[in-house]
Amino acid sequence: MYLFDHPLRIYLARHGQSELNLQQRISGQADAQLSAKGLEQAQALADVLKQETLSAIYCSSLTRAMQTAGPTAAMHGLSILSLDGLREIGLGILEGRHVDERDPEACRLWAARAHDKHGFMVTGAEAYSAFTNRVLGSLEQILTNSSGAILLVGHRNTNEVILARLLANDRAGEVEINVKNKYLYAIDWLGKPHVMTIRLGGEHHGRHYPGLRT
Repeated sequence: MYLFDHPLRIYLARHGQSELNLQQRISGQADAQLSAKGLEQAQALADVLKQETLSAIYCSSLTRAMQTAGPTAAMHGLSILSLDGLREIGLGILEGRHVDERDPEACRLWAARAHDKHGFMVTGAEAYSAFTNRVLGSLEQILTNSSGAILLVGHRNTNEVILARLLANDRAGEVEINVKNKYLYAIDWLGKPHVMTIRLGGEHHGRHYPGLRT
């Protein structure tokens, strides 16, 4: 658990829909552009944060995350600080493959991963423990150098690990949080963490909900 002697707000966003997401393909570290919907989601993120004073924007170095952070960075006149440590988990031979009837082998392996995410391995994949360690190493670096309000843009698995640690779960990443790109999470610190969920896009765009919604 992290302790701070000054207020800190962390906005945590998942990248918008990518072309691989749209095509129902497995992403991992495959580098994909945002879809048209993803670009709209990036604009929705910027809109929700337009009144906030951000001190920094940290982002996975994968294109879909950088594109998601772009409109917010432009609005606030900030450079995006990209970190390889915030990249999605590497999924080896599964990356870019369909997760439906077009690729039965990929479907079988994907189901096996869902059953045992922490022990799952295929050729070229990143061990979950190594993934967790690199994400938390980057998070430590970010928090050590941060004050005020910051934005982090990552990925589903990356953000699950970050949320689990920020919300004081010592076994970070072992609880399924199921991070969606329609939500932005605001985590406030002053003694202990408090989380709020903010809707991005749709009828309830900008609505704030107490607690963690998934």
